[in-house]
Amino acid sequence: MKIQWYPGQMAKAKRLLRENLKLVDAVIEVLDSRIPYSSRNPDIRDLLARRPVVAALTRADLANPQVTSAWVQALRENYFAVAALNANSGQGVKNLLAILKTIPQRRAQRPLRLMVVGIPNVGKSSLINRLIGRSAAMTGDKPGVTKGKQWLRLAANLELLDTPGLLWPKITSKRQAFSLAAVGAIKDEIYDPVELALELMTYLLANVPQNLQQRYKLGSVSGETRLLLEEIGKRRGCLVKGGEVDLEQAARLLIKDFREARLGRLTLEQVRELGENNEQFHENDSGADSPLL
Repeated sequence: MKIQWYPGQMAKAKRLLRENLKLVDAVIEVLDSRIPYSSRNPDIRDLLARRPVVAALTRADLANPQVTSAWVQALRENYFAVAALNANSGQGVKNLLAILKTIPQRRAQRPLRLMVVGIPNVGKSSLINRLIGRSAAMTGDKPGVTKGKQWLRLAANLELLDTPGLLWPKITSKRQAFSLAAVGAIKDEIYDPVELALELMTYLLANVPQNLQQRYKLGSVSGETRLLLEEIGKRRGCLVKGGEVDLEQAARLLIKDFREARLGRLTLEQVRELGENNEQFHENDSGADSPLL
């Protein structure tokens, strides 16, 4: 999948991040548990290295729990700490708060200040709302803070900067583009849903064909992915006049079912898939060459 995704936004996002980092003691980087690698932004690694960074793996309820545990262990090598959670239900948030309270303060006379960063639609807002809670109180402007920025009190001795900004990833590979599009981190309008659905189908057939078969009551899951997508469309009533399959409607149905875990709790990226230089994936879940590259 070839996607051109607003590269001009990156310069502005990095500038805002650089400015805000001067004001905080630590950073929470929000990652999607289904794509822990692709939801990291490699273009800000040098900036984040200036502060302790806690990785918050959101949407853990949609991902494979065993694979999430493996990612938590692997990511600890590059982060101050790692926590897996579901921001919508609140599961794991208490553990994250406990971790945040262990971060050393740069200035003992004031609360620990935090900032949340992450790519679009990775769960930043849900996490911020869950951390803030109903009893959160704005603590007002602080010295040295740009006009308009305010701090929110999370808990005892913890404050959150409420303007984290958007951080856009630089898409460097077809595999990364697929991962980001599949979980909804890229706007649906800028890619072909049928193309994405066919790549998603390839992944499902290679890894969990039984889930695909059970979900759509398919007699067989062999054959071309386009024909299987047409069969799903027939079975789910994705039809136009004349009884022909509306392939785009069927594609969007498959994508939606994946995103809502109706095809099972699936993780698209495995720890062992990281290449030697941490920039490319080399194998899929079955251990064969990835059909997505």
